[in-house]
Amino acid sequence: MDSFKAKELISRYRQGLASQEECRLVEQWFLIDLEMSTILPDQKAFERTDERISAELALHIGKPKSVNKMTVRRLWYRIGGVAAVLALITLGIWLYNSQYSGISSENPFVSAKDILPGKNTAMLTLANGKVITLSESKIGVVIAEEGLKYNDGTEVAASAAQAQMLTASTPRGGTYQVTLPDGTHVWLNADSKLSFPSKFSGPERKVLLKGEAYFEVAKSHRAKAKGDQSKSEPIPFIVATDKQEVTVLGTHFNINSYSDEAATKTTLLEGSVRVVVAGTKSASTAFSYILKPGEQAINNGNIRVEKVDLEEAVAWKNGNIVFTDRTLESIMRELSRWYEVDVVYMADAPKYEIFSGAVSRTRNISSVLERMQTTGSVRFKVEGRTITVTK
Repeated sequence: MDSFKAKELISRYRQGLASQEECRLVEQWFLIDLEMSTILPDQKAFERTDERISAELALHIGKPKSVNKMTVRRLWYRIGGVAAVLALITLGIWLYNSQYSGISSENPFVSAKDILPGKNTAMLTLANGKVITLSESKIGVVIAEEGLKYNDGTEVAASAAQAQMLTASTPRGGTYQVTLPDGTHVWLNADSKLSFPSKFSGPERKVLLKGEAYFEVAKSHRAKAKGDQSKSEPIPFIVATDKQEVTVLGTHFNINSYSDEAATKTTLLEGSVRVVVAGTKSASTAFSYILKPGEQAINNGNIRVEKVDLEEAVAWKNGNIVFTDRTLESIMRELSRWYEVDVVYMADAPKYEIFSGAVSRTRNISSVLERMQTTGSVRFKVEGRTITVTK
């Protein structure tokens, strides 16, 4: 989001015209900053910063403080209109500092050694083994009966869509969008793979996922059997991973199913989905669960359900890296996929140290490492595409 769009968002918020999601974004960033600072910037500083605001920049990275989220949320509504303006001032100053404060030349992960973020890059593999490298200048590919097209309508291949099965895959450091034959929109995160038919037929729409993807499932219906009084019935959409199957009719959800993660996480934003542990048919909630919006199913052989922060769960899809009370090891796994780096831990590395923070995925890796290092809990050394972690 550029500065013009950010200012437009702030203007809508001040006028009470922002959507619920936009309000949550502004409030979330303000509350994080409120936890970290008690100093309010002056109006002159705000005016300078207002020209440079970017909603994608980091607000903070450091050790989390113990704050009851519900208490903070209730506090926000007591703050009132005056404090809302002060919140925007605080937001602006933080963004300014994040983007324009000087970076010491002593930091080992800046200048020539800095690592660029990932980009739009993916490959499409046909059933016959042919591989199509998708354009980095596009953000998505559309699978249609008449052929493959990019999201802007330009042609990829006229006959490729006739193949029986297709596989869209992103490397480490890549992301891409795919529109399936039924109109379902899929965002693929880095190091992920989605296999699907060129045309859905039969009683279900089934795709196979490795890695992470966000789905906006299109509703689809078919005529019922002869003699049935109803006109049609919904065709279920199924996402299968190596650990589970998720069945939906029409909804928005995210699945994180990387092989190097201990559990598969399914997060529901809208609608309803059923999560079933692979290889089980039990009706027990330990192996099968119907999620409600705002819930996340954590599957490590058994299913555990938690309420989650939806903004954090789909931050990657919205162009951000957000982590709350996560271990250093977990954060570095995410960074390794997006920045295409290898991580080496020395014996004294604080792998289980807890951090919270946020940063745009368009920033170089130093934006994350530098701020984590300022906590004094960890140090990083970058050599090529290898990051060594020490105390």
